[in-house]
Amino acid sequence: MHSPTKLAMLVPLALLTACSVVATPYSPSVDNIQTLKGVSPLHARIGNFTSQDGSNNHYPVPVRANLMRSPVGDSFAAYLSNAVTQELMIAGDLAPSASVVLDGVLLENNVDAGLDKGIGTISARFVVKRDDVVRYDQIKTVSGEWDSAFAAAIAVPKATGQYPLVVQKLLASLYADPAFISAIR
Repeated sequence: MHSPTKLAMLVPLALLTACSVVATPYSPSVDNIQTLKGVSPLHARIGNFTSQDGSNNHYPVPVRANLMRSPVGDSFAAYLSNAVTQELMIAGDLAPSASVVLDGVLLENNVDAGLDKGIGTISARFVVKRDDVVRYDQIKTVSGEWDSAFAAAIAVPKATGQYPLVVQKLLASLYADPAFISAIR
């Protein structure tokens, strides 16, 4: 017989058994870098990237019974900032003294390592300012899908490995926006 008291004591114990996993470090996308190089010259510096708390934006990110943490800083906003920094730097567009500043707010960050299909969704607001005047303020949202598995030992590593690809897709949608390119020129 299970009493509510016994059940209430087991729930915190079950939560303590959740494992912590780290998302795969970001690897810059060749396509994203080519897009940036194709519209050069661009000169921007990275400003503040933050996370907006919400029901679809937790830190760490739950992935089944695991908690996925960022390998950069202590948030996925830092992960996103690092990803943008890497790609701008490789494309030759990062200029620490530029008057153009790119800020970001991570609005949604979900990873669902489903039994058959995994889905990752990321939404972020990107703001470009030149000399403190807002020239661009848009929200970009993307989803990525991959094959998953019933077994968590397969599904969770697959989800953490797919996460950077969803971030690449988010940045690709940003760089493909002519208004963004115009704002950072």
